[in-house]
Amino acid sequence: MRCVLSPAPFAFRQRETAMSLIGLEISDAGIIAAAGTPDRLLELDGPATESPGFALPEKKRLLVGKEAEGRSHLFPRQILHRFWDQLDTEPLEQPAKYAPRNHAEIVYHHLAHIWQVIQKHGNEIVLVVPEFYNRQQLGLILGIAQELSMNVKGFVPMALAASSVAFPAKMLMYLDIHLHRIEVSYLKQGEYLTIEDSASTSAKGLIHLYREWMETIAQEFVRSTRFDPFHRAASEQELFDRLPGVLAHLQHNSSMVFDMIDTATPYSITLKRDFFTRKAESIYGEVCRLVEKIRKQHGKDEPAVVLQLSDRFSRLPGCREGLSTIKDSQIIELVRGAAARGVLRIWQQLSDQRNAEGISFFTSRPWQNSRRPNAFDPVAEKTVDTLPTHLLYRSIAYPITEKDLTIGRETGSEKTRVQIYDRAPRISRRYCTIGFRGREVVLNDYSTDGIFVDETRVDGSRALKLGQIIRLGTTAEQLQLIACLNRDET
Repeated sequence: MRCVLSPAPFAFRQRETAMSLIGLEISDAGIIAAAGTPDRLLELDGPATESPGFALPEKKRLLVGKEAEGRSHLFPRQILHRFWDQLDTEPLEQPAKYAPRNHAEIVYHHLAHIWQVIQKHGNEIVLVVPEFYNRQQLGLILGIAQELSMNVKGFVPMALAASSVAFPAKMLMYLDIHLHRIEVSYLKQGEYLTIEDSASTSAKGLIHLYREWMETIAQEFVRSTRFDPFHRAASEQELFDRLPGVLAHLQHNSSMVFDMIDTATPYSITLKRDFFTRKAESIYGEVCRLVEKIRKQHGKDEPAVVLQLSDRFSRLPGCREGLSTIKDSQIIELVRGAAARGVLRIWQQLSDQRNAEGISFFTSRPWQNSRRPNAFDPVAEKTVDTLPTHLLYRSIAYPITEKDLTIGRETGSEKTRVQIYDRAPRISRRYCTIGFRGREVVLNDYSTDGIFVDETRVDGSRALKLGQIIRLGTTAEQLQLIACLNRDET
């Protein structure tokens, strides 16, 4: 299903040059862009692949994205971070001398900053947006994009773009968290995958969690060392800047030592994951409430539910434990930029439904490769009991044996090594291994960025099946489990 949107209030200037498609995922927690074949995340804010929704007015310019975020606690009264969440043209109260007139003007500057960086990768854009945007807000985004000469081809909700696997007889939901709100979307599975319902709350979001977590760390410093990181703006900003690294570490560890230096004096405390999990309990409680509300409204006899978590959500400490109260639930952790990447893979299907005139907003799509829940798949039926024999990477098949295949960046002539060509610094020498354990093919994860099998994050190790796709962290590198038959086999 689609509706046609009209831009407002910006003029339309469209370029006709055919180039590659860019998927642009809009979230105030971090705008993400993806392009290419295979798809990959684009650098759009320096080396960073995410540009957060922060802005800081200065005398001669408006800082946006990472640069503004890096000064958010140095100039707390001037910083702006609600412009994507509350997008409109209403006049702003002037918190600073050089503040923009309204939220739409700030969005224009942020989008212009991003477009200047990514336009070399293509001039056809699909905008992937949260469900809570109304028609007027989508029209504003479209008008701004077209004023910037961005050739917008359509709008796709994040939940629709990020979902790629069918779960027959189960309710499929998408969970996300932004700077100022959390959101739950329900996708109805049938011949088409359809956005059936959504619910959000603006009472909680990442920015509220960040503040509570920073206060928790500061209180622990004061209690243990008498040092208060909030005493100076510079140390408060440092604490904010380092918070994502702390969360990433505590995602896989129960505690860590955290050091800060003040006027040449080092201070050290121990941070425990429980500190952060407890502060996030209200978020998990609200998500559980929204999920159960949707399940009661649309489900029959309380069916099992599949929860697809955005990368933003799954990175929260204690996330799985916090959602464990939802009975008969299965959790799927999506990769970073799953919606931006996903829309590139489904755009051909969507474009077949697209109106020749105007810009379409899609609320449903066919399943990829025409596969539907409960549809008979003869290939799948045949291969249920077939073990993979090889690992396919960049057109080369590597045999799987009892001796582990080591997957990583280091070169070598050994037959038991798969060299990954992506030069991302987090692709380590020994990222993971794959080998036979009895009658099973087992993957062991040794990485820091994680491994995803069919878009589900691996927790330490797992058995693999024929046909599954392995993705390495946030890179575009993929490997597939295949079987090579002998000449007398069919």
